[in-house]
Amino acid sequence: MELFSDMFEKYMGKNMKNYLDQTLIETYKVLVSDTDPWPKTFEPKKKIKLIDQMIEYFTEREEYERCAKLVEVKEKVMKDVEDNDKTS
Repeated sequence: MELFSDMFEKYMGKNMKNYLDQTLIETYKVLVSDTDPWPKTFEPKKKIKLIDQMIEYFTEREEYERCAKLVEVKEKVMKDVEDNDKTS
């Protein structure tokens, strides 16, 4: 199976791959920060999908510490969803 980053580079070129790398690293920094990074209209399913895709990306790069932090963020999102379901 072709890695996401390799597929992206193949279709978009090396310069765009570097842009993707920087974008995902900056997104990671925001997601693991102490502030709530999510727009109010961002649905939980979309949050989880984004986090899962980022975990896949960082796994391909063997950046497991970042993956672990993203798993923590994902667990928090899932807990928030469960808490909201209980109060609804």
